[in-house]
Amino acid sequence: MNKRFYAFTICLALLISPVLTSTANAHWEFHDVNGQYLFGYTGVESAYEYENEVAHAGIRTNVTTLSSEWTTYLGPAITQHNGAGKKVAIFLDNILFQSATPAWYLRPDYQYIFNYWYNLNKAYLTPDRVSFLIISSEANNAHLTNSAIDTATAYVKSKITTIPTVVGYGFGDGAVDISAQALPVQPDGFAFWRYAVLHPETPGSQFQYWLNYFKTHINPARQRLIIVFDAHYGPWHVNAGMTQEMVGDIALRYAGIARSEPLVVGMIGFTWQSFDDVLGLRDVSQGMRDSNRLASIQMLP
Repeated sequence: MNKRFYAFTICLALLISPVLTSTANAHWEFHDVNGQYLFGYTGVESAYEYENEVAHAGIRTNVTTLSSEWTTYLGPAITQHNGAGKKVAIFLDNILFQSATPAWYLRPDYQYIFNYWYNLNKAYLTPDRVSFLIISSEANNAHLTNSAIDTATAYVKSKITTIPTVVGYGFGDGAVDISAQALPVQPDGFAFWRYAVLHPETPGSQFQYWLNYFKTHINPARQRLIIVFDAHYGPWHVNAGMTQEMVGDIALRYAGIARSEPLVVGMIGFTWQSFDDVLGLRDVSQGMRDSNRLASIQMLP
């Protein structure tokens, strides 16, 4: 066979390979193709204070989350974060689902509610401004069914085709165990956490248990993972005998895990803003903030 023709056929095969085409469809090119990561925080109450404090602390971030109700106009908040070089991730929980006991459920009028929100904000719902959309932040503990999640996700994706959809799962003490279940098929990614694990890199740790669960239950051709890490200091850390500096070290260990796992596209820290008896990162010790800064440099060199 002619060598030039052989080289051409190899290149063509690479270009049309299922892995590369499915990666493109899954919106994770920034990581899979360009080797980039996400790093940022939840619980941002004031964009101005957040941007200035992060810059002063030397913490590198490229994404932050925004909460939203169905009547919320997000234009000014998105613009301010974009102006500081950050994209946003938007919580859609209260737009798509209704809170109830013992389980949340898909709003009967979710299409109307979402359309109202979408039409209000659609000028800003572009991939240069929005990193991803959070369909549900804690699906297992809200007792949402996979069917409800898939129905909501499919509808969001029918309206917004260029921004990935992510679903969150929390595994603290007393959390709803999904280990015997399949995951929803529609989302493009999953964010998950198990707080107060001092050495999440250790085989057999609670974090590794859930990491392995997601790695073996997602579709690796198009779905990716986000680690939600301990960027706060709460009762669960105190009960585990951890100091704030020890919790800061966890962020560094998670950064190492993220960079060693091809399916992990980034880290989102919970939380920036303090509430009740939980200290957010802006109010913790300088040592813990310094550890977050070092973790951010690993993720965003």
